[in-house]
Amino acid sequence: LIDTKQFKADFEFLQVQALWFGQHLFQPLLHLKSELVSVSPVSLNDGERDFVLDLRKYHEENRDFFAKRELYLLRNVSKRGIGFFEAGNFYPDFILWLLEGKKQFVTFVDPKGLRQVDEGSSNPKVQFGKTIKGIEQRLGDPNVILNSFIVSSTPYKSIPMWGERMSKDALRKCHVLFQNDDKDTYIGWLLNRVIV
Repeated sequence: LIDTKQFKADFEFLQVQALWFGQHLFQPLLHLKSELVSVSPVSLNDGERDFVLDLRKYHEENRDFFAKRELYLLRNVSKRGIGFFEAGNFYPDFILWLLEGKKQFVTFVDPKGLRQVDEGSSNPKVQFGKTIKGIEQRLGDPNVILNSFIVSSTPYKSIPMWGERMSKDALRKCHVLFQNDDKDTYIGWLLNRVIV
């Protein structure tokens, strides 16, 4: 048995990778490289792991951005956590909070592959980037700003049903970002779009 409290850096043991990100509310996040072991809650898939690592890197390298802002991340529990009926019972993988003074920027982030998404930009999960603004209005609190993003692990060129009809910029306006295509910029784009 490993006492994970002694670790402050990522580590791997057999087929288990533990990720430490001080801004996540629980530590560590686990990514499994094997089907022989199971964990609860469900371990991170590759896209989710990469999102956490990319967010951690951005947080470490952009101290000015966070000088007056606090960042928190929480892994949402599938089918039991925060879900949205408006988006076909959508349970985004992560809830990201940015606190700036009295303002709370609450952003739902779902890293996922989009190769099998038949509806393209009309998919309820993609449309939720717009739908959530209605929820924000119903809250009626000017200090709570809601957003939702899909972070695609599928490259832009591999989504032909979207690529023919929508440019990458048009998809970005729908809050669809490309994790691998824009590895060094998508986190900054997301965070800067949230605080506008």
